[in-house]
Amino acid sequence: MKLEELHVSSLLVHVNIKKADAIQASINLLNGAEVITISPEGKAIVVLEAPNQGVIMDVIDSINEIDGVINTGLVYHEFEKQQA
Repeated sequence: MKLEELHVSSLLVHVNIKKADAIQASINLLNGAEVITISPEGKAIVVLEAPNQGVIMDVIDSINEIDGVINTGLVYHEFEKQQA
């Protein structure tokens, strides 16, 4: 029996509200990432699911590189071991 990990994280991403639609589309294209909402002030809530912490960090780096993203903050991170 092999144990695999499931990592779940939530982020608060501050975005340029004028570019919010393009940013949301770009984030949603990233593997395991989903924008839940973006406030009128430009604060986006993003949820990530990944098989390990390295992938989470790679996705955060990718989000930070999107034009119009001002700042990304990790709010929550949890992982569980699952039977494969």
